[in-house]
Amino acid sequence: MMPALAMVLASLLFASSNIGTKIVLADLAVAEVVSGRFLFAVAVLWAIVLITRQPVAWKEARRPLLMGLLDPGLVSLFMVWGLQLTSAVNVSVFWALMPLFTPIAARLVLGEKINNLVILGASIAVIGAIMLAMANKNAGEGNLFGDFLAICGVLCAVGTALLGRRVAQTQGRPTVTTAWQMTMALGVGGAVLMVLEQPGETVARLQEGPILLLAYLGMVALAGPFFLMNYALRHLPVGRVALFASLVGPLALPMAA
Repeated sequence: MMPALAMVLASLLFASSNIGTKIVLADLAVAEVVSGRFLFAVAVLWAIVLITRQPVAWKEARRPLLMGLLDPGLVSLFMVWGLQLTSAVNVSVFWALMPLFTPIAARLVLGEKINNLVILGASIAVIGAIMLAMANKNAGEGNLFGDFLAICGVLCAVGTALLGRRVAQTQGRPTVTTAWQMTMALGVGGAVLMVLEQPGETVARLQEGPILLLAYLGMVALAGPFFLMNYALRHLPVGRVALFASLVGPLALPMAA
């Protein structure tokens, strides 16, 4: 029960992240938003690790760092870039494609069984995603390249879920795993920021509003769902965890209204 509740909360936070990111992009560039979120997430997660005195071993960091490179590193770049081009609802809806790809990948890579209910739920999610995306496209709110970027982000997230299942089973400690993830993601975001933006201009653009929103996006809407997902992956199969991604689109609709 607790892992399922954790994933419902994670889906709610992911939905709020898409909406909040779309808002903050009005004031900051893509690389600034991505790296700023990671900075706040890294700060809060390592603070929790230190306060709770959880053991940290460098030899266990390799897989979590790879997870962080894919998701939220590359995923955030694809998703935030996509949000700049297409609607927040479209991005949230394409995120709901995870239930289709993940059980198949888990079957091929991890040998997990594919539950018929998972396939049914995934099919419903995909049909709903296509219908909502087409409706937004006809309304002039969608963008095909932005939608493509969102799908690339979903594929990276699927790879991270497979790695996360193995890490959760062998290492546990979701807070430490998430902290390593965000650390690598911060490196990715920081590198992109240095290449694409001028740090001096970034500081000049920062105001109280964007900083507070970035703090929420990093410490709550980013660190929170990744911690909850790493916790759930220890108790649930990857395909079942991915099924909760279908909630992100419907939860984002009332927030975007």
